[in-house]
Amino acid sequence: MGGLAVLRQMHRHEFGVLMFHSFSEREQANVEAICTHIASNFEPISLSEMVERLERGTKLPGNALTITVDDGYKNFLLHAHSIFRRHRIPVTVFPVTGFVDGRIWLWPDRIEFGLQHTAKTSLRVEMPGKSPLELALASPEQKQRAMSILSEMLKEVPNPQRLDFLEGFGRLCGVDIPLAPPKHRAAMTWQDLRAVASEGVEIGCHTDSHPILSQLTAPELDREIRGAKELLDKRLGFHVRHFCYPNGRDIDIGELAIASVREAGFASAVTCSWGFNTAAAEPLRIRRIPFDSTINFQYGVELLAGLHM
Repeated sequence: MGGLAVLRQMHRHEFGVLMFHSFSEREQANVEAICTHIASNFEPISLSEMVERLERGTKLPGNALTITVDDGYKNFLLHAHSIFRRHRIPVTVFPVTGFVDGRIWLWPDRIEFGLQHTAKTSLRVEMPGKSPLELALASPEQKQRAMSILSEMLKEVPNPQRLDFLEGFGRLCGVDIPLAPPKHRAAMTWQDLRAVASEGVEIGCHTDSHPILSQLTAPELDREIRGAKELLDKRLGFHVRHFCYPNGRDIDIGELAIASVREAGFASAVTCSWGFNTAAAEPLRIRRIPFDSTINFQYGVELLAGLHM
């Protein structure tokens, strides 16, 4: 632990942005332990304060850190919000507007549902421009691998092609995928978002349908970025200032998407590029540290100190 303290000291002039997604009741003790460690060893501040200090050139507190939560699952409200609030750790939630609106549920969850509920032991997947895939589904491990393969494949195709595949995925699996997600994958409502915002949670924007932005045309980008922001502003009653790129790797973003985020008026945008940020960080390309409510506590402590980057 002494070595980790030295590492934290080495990184004290940088700032960390943790990336969470989903939470469950059985993981609350782990989240509690992580928050206790953060409160004792770091200086939690809001994403807005971080960005404002970057813009003004004002020095950040030593070992500054903030929390972000992607997608807008209701399980944040049920199993994590009170823990972060009790430890006075600021959080920014990035909901997908179509998900909150009840028009969609997140496409990786639809794939997971189809694979989990199919009676098939294998699946042949054919997509234009791609070699046919033969996916084994005889065990949970094989289904998890199939989930990863399909998700990565769908990140690399034009958006209409991805949507067409998802539309027919239930039939391919022989599964009736319902219109609404299962309870553990449900979204926060607009009322939920307004409630947590009134308690200090910052609300950002994570597009309307969670597409891969580098695969979109300019009109599609405008709808997913500016359109989602306008809906959030209208339904929440205030202007959202922060954006989160879906999937968030450089290859998934593209310069056109960054320009769209800037034109929409966002003050910052977070990526999925790993690492700490310095005072020279670009506000529309903020790095994050991938975290999860299931993360091994010791590994999480090491990651926060600067190991495993």
